[in-house]
Amino acid sequence: MSNKITVLDIPSTLKRHITQAHPYPDFGITNSDWSQDNFAVLSNEPGIKRGLPVKTDYYSVILCLSGSCKKTIGHFVFEVYPNSVHLVSPVHITSFEDASDDLLLYQVLFKKEFLTHNFLKENVLDNLLEVNPDYPPIYGLSKKGVASLKALYEKISDESREQGAFHLQILRLLATDLLYEMNRACESCLLHSTRHLSKQYQLVYKFKKLVEEQFLTLKTVQQYADELFISAKYLTEIVKNETGQNALHVIHNRIFLEAQYLLSSSGLSVKEIADRLNFDNSSHFSRFFKRFAGYNPSEFKLMQ
Repeated sequence: MSNKITVLDIPSTLKRHITQAHPYPDFGITNSDWSQDNFAVLSNEPGIKRGLPVKTDYYSVILCLSGSCKKTIGHFVFEVYPNSVHLVSPVHITSFEDASDDLLLYQVLFKKEFLTHNFLKENVLDNLLEVNPDYPPIYGLSKKGVASLKALYEKISDESREQGAFHLQILRLLATDLLYEMNRACESCLLHSTRHLSKQYQLVYKFKKLVEEQFLTLKTVQQYADELFISAKYLTEIVKNETGQNALHVIHNRIFLEAQYLLSSSGLSVKEIADRLNFDNSSHFSRFFKRFAGYNPSEFKLMQ
């Protein structure tokens, strides 16, 4: 088996998508109408309750029109809700679970080079894609805002299907418009947010960001507390107050997320994954995984 770890690109995403029976035939990609490998528009795959952790080489801007699901993007875990827009970055592993039966998402997928190629300066695009790193990348929309964004997504869908003269240039303009609308929604959310960036919130944010960066080497609450120059007791208290979770659970959950990703997206053996995640041995890793999943890593691999 190959030890290569799979990173989803747009063609492989679309290949999987067009094999699904789809209830929204008037929106998004079809079997024969698109050949680009750096831009696509589609809706969600119906009836799928959860998605295994994946990493992509493209960005996704996703409009939720109905339903809900629980989404993990890097160190952020949040609910996707109706009349919201959220951003998925190729920097992070992402997954979802608990998708409702009525979940309906419009999605635009693109690689950075699609917009920077003779069109948009990279530093301008980076500013649009960074949005606000202190908050989960999801933003609520007004009734007028969701109607405007829905119409924009549908215009992108129509343009990508028709492929008339200058369609790539027009798609770049429409995608840029979409990013500006998302940033507008971000600014509006922050202006009306009841949350202030308290010292406690900032510390928890730094802790979760540090977990994202160091989970392979730092394994205990005390190690993270030392990095943040606070006591382990105080770190435990503020994480519990802000998130409702135990600090050690946050650390372990990130390791478990990586384990699922490696088990489902690579040809690595259980022992090789245990080594990569810095467990003492594969038995220790298997016990850890089973505590989260209810079954061992080998059983998980067979379920894929």
